[in-house]
Amino acid sequence: MSMYVVSLLSVLGGVAFAALLGRFLGQEQRLASVEFNGQALSLIGGVLLSSFILLTGFQVAGAWSALSTARSRTYDEARALGDTYWAAGGLADADRVKVRALLRQYTADVRTVEFPDLAHGHTSPEAWRALDRVRAAVGAAAPAPGHQSAKSAATTALATVYETRTDRAAEVKGGMPRITWIALLVAGGFLVAFPPVLGLTATARHLVALCFVGAAIAFAICLTAQLNHAFQHPFGVRDTAFTFAESRFHQMDG
Repeated sequence: MSMYVVSLLSVLGGVAFAALLGRFLGQEQRLASVEFNGQALSLIGGVLLSSFILLTGFQVAGAWSALSTARSRTYDEARALGDTYWAAGGLADADRVKVRALLRQYTADVRTVEFPDLAHGHTSPEAWRALDRVRAAVGAAAPAPGHQSAKSAATTALATVYETRTDRAAEVKGGMPRITWIALLVAGGFLVAFPPVLGLTATARHLVALCFVGAAIAFAICLTAQLNHAFQHPFGVRDTAFTFAESRFHQMDG
């Protein structure tokens, strides 16, 4: 389901929620003004609004930070792959060809197979096996004459690939705590319910205004939820770093 459909359904849900509250909790006639304590109502309304804004800001800031970190990790991994590919140029001819072919295969697996899996919350066993084959090939390789440090350099760079990949796997399961989502939904619900509970008259004009409030709150919650998963569309990390790594492989081959 696309971002636009999810957002539209969320907004419509917020409108329906607000309309139902306004219709069934709203008063048919305006209550006498003496029944209201303006300062108390302002305080309650301000607390509800501030709570919702605080929770939304907390969610967005945390999700955006996690998203930026995950994107940075993919470029760290891509650079480490390029370093490994470069270091493999100092291996014996047969080993160089084998290691570089396996690196290209791993990078292609990550880009084409693993990234769709990341969007569903898990890494690809096939990509893990491809990386293990690279490690085995590097371990069995011999340096070319005059390039005695090539194998050590390739091993070090490959260790960085494993490290950044492991970090990326951990970020797939990341996200804001469930309790903050519950608090956000409760705060949003109370904020929409506040005017009808106070005695908002159930006129068409007032219901339309309340529906706008419900739509805005529902959209804010939906947007926050879409930001919460680092590898899910529409805002998630893309495979751009690994496309860049493949272009670097071609440059080094040339």
